Amino acid sequence: MLDLGFLIVVLAILMPFLVLMTGFYLKSNRQKKEVLDTLMQRVGIEASQKQNYRAAYRPIQQKESILRWGSSVLKKAGLQDSKIVIRLLVVQSLLFFFSAYLLSTRFNHLNGQTIIIATFLPFLPSLFIWFKKKQRQNQLRQQFPEMLDAIVRALQSGYGIDGALSMIAEEFRAPLGKEVKEVNRQLTLGISMREILRDFQTRIEIPEAQFFVVTLIIQRETGGQLAPILEELSRLMRRREMFQAKLKTLTAESRFTAIFLGLAPLGYLGYKYFFDPVSMAFFLNDSTGQNILIASLVLMIFGAIILKSMLRMKF
Repeated sequence: MLDLGFLIVVLAILMPFLVLMTGFYLKSNRQKKEVLDTLMQRVGIEASQKQNYRAAYRPIQQKESILRWGSSVLKKAGLQDSKIVIRLLVVQSLLFFFSAYLLSTRFNHLNGQTIIIATFLPFLPSLFIWFKKKQRQNQLRQQFPEMLDAIVRALQSGYGIDGALSMIAEEFRAPLGKEVKEVNRQLTLGISMREILRDFQTRIEIPEAQFFVVTLIIQRETGGQLAPILEELSRLMRRREMFQAKLKTLTAESRFTAIFLGLAPLGYLGYKYFFDPVSMAFFLNDSTGQNILIASLVLMIFGAIILKSMLRMKF
């Protein structure tokens, strides 16, 4: 059991990291607002119209219940098939109960390797969902400028926005084509455009999609030229992708150094555990050594998170 003094020391050590993470979170929210303002300025939105855009953007950010949040996460990962969702829930439940059973009833009979595996088993479905979400967002980000160009051409040819979206749904492949098909399906059901676009933005969750949704909402409610704004947004998205690719090239050495610094301690621990277990006996069998090992692992994780946050540069 961990004594009170050790817990106090650990909390005292973690406090600066928690403060830093809070600062990073607040900075991230501020940067999102700055990105929205910058996009408005670059596409020619006047200062007097910005309040209308923020008012339309605000309902998109409203808080959701846990169930709606879970459904939203699955939508963002493209896992909307009920069979896939049921399988994920079953696997998640089985892994959770299996790990809980091992750790609660067999803890004293398990070696360190089995304990580590049992601890991380329940996180495998979440890791799969996270990977699918990132993969899908990258595909959407690549398709989005092409979609905007197609909408601009359709608008300049005399189509309305509804007709342009119908054309996109037929011509574009998944995942973006599938999302636009869902938009058209909801339109035929008579759902309001504001609700449809909010749901569309929730499923896609990329900054450009948020601005696209806000632009359509304002245009449908107040009128105005839509094609020039979407054309400029498409140009900015392509510039952003080019800048991100160049930034990755220029910061490759720094990112490799950060990854090495983050993984080297864990790699060293793994090497000592598998190839020199005698030297790890103090950390695995002695209560003081276990406390030191736990504190060290927690600090390593926080350090890796901070390194990743420091290297996250966006345009």
